[in-house]
Amino acid sequence: MSSSLIDVIRQHAPAPSGTMPADREAYGLLEALARVPDPRDPRGVRYPLASVLAAAVCAVVAGASTFAAIGDWVDDLDASAWGRLGFTGRVPVLTTVWRLLVRVDAKTLTSVLADWLCSRLPAPAPARRVIAVDGKVVRGAVLPEGRVHLLSAYDTSTGVVLAQVQVAAKSNESPCAEHAAMA
Repeated sequence: MSSSLIDVIRQHAPAPSGTMPADREAYGLLEALARVPDPRDPRGVRYPLASVLAAAVCAVVAGASTFAAIGDWVDDLDASAWGRLGFTGRVPVLTTVWRLLVRVDAKTLTSVLADWLCSRLPAPAPARRVIAVDGKVVRGAVLPEGRVHLLSAYDTSTGVVLAQVQVAAKSNESPCAEHAAMA
C-alpha cells in the first residue's frame, strides 16, 4: 500500500506528546459540528445544524442504529438536555432529522468527527503509529447495487476511525485504498 495513504490520514492523528499544536486543543462536540457546511437554504432553518448532528451522534453513541431510533432518543430527552444540545424551545421531529442527515456531506462529517475525537484523546507517547486498514460490510445497509462495503483506516493507538470510503459492490478494497491515498 502507498505510504501517501498514511500522509492523508495523519492530519487526523494526535500529535506526539508535548507537541500538541494550539489548533488541536480539546473542544466541544457542538463547536466541532459547527464546521460542517449546512446544505439547507438559510430562509427555512428552524434548528441549528450542529444541534441536529450532535443529537444524532449522541443517539448513535447511546445505541441507536436507525433513523427511527434516533428520533425516539431525541424525543425522550428532557428540556435541559435539549438546551445542552443547542435547541431552544422545541426539538426537530424524525422526518426533519432524516431529511437533514441524508443531505449532509458524509466525507466532511466523518473528517470533523475524527478531528474532534482525536482532540479529546491524550497525545500518544512517541512510538511507532499503527494504522489498520480493513474492509467491512455494513450490516442492514443495502443499495440498489447491493450491500454497502466500507474501507476504514483505524488508528490502533487511539481507537479512532480516521477515514473511511465506500467500496464499489463489484470491486475490492485495493483500488479504494489507492483512491484514498490520492484524496
